[in-house]
Amino acid sequence: MMLTLTSSPEEVPVERFSFAPEVAFVPRGDLLEDVTVAPLTRPAVDGSSMQAAIFRFAPGGRLVRHPATIPQILAVLEGSGDVSGADGVSEPIAAGEAVFWAQGEEHETSSAVGLTALIIEGEDVDRFRKRP
Repeated sequence: MMLTLTSSPEEVPVERFSFAPEVAFVPRGDLLEDVTVAPLTRPAVDGSSMQAAIFRFAPGGRLVRHPATIPQILAVLEGSGDVSGADGVSEPIAAGEAVFWAQGEEHETSSAVGLTALIIEGEDVDRFRKRP
């Protein structure tokens, strides 16, 4: 018996979608001030085990202090700002750096100059830790 392949991997188009500023939106609620969100995945509130989105902080933008509902990583792609965790102490953060917040941990993010970040949230999200 001979199998015939009807398509090759080269014939399958790549599924593209945008996270450009023009497709971002301002979510409902009072946690975000001058911040837009461009989702990359289905949100956890819709049953997804994890979620990822691009957050764009305008100059003066802020994600107000609140507890993390699930573990999360904020990875700064462009710009700079300040973050704080459970201790409330504000620390600078810039492109190429990331922070991890555990479930329930109070945290806040702000930017005087503007900041673009990838935020990944999920029950099994944890930062990379060096292998022994």
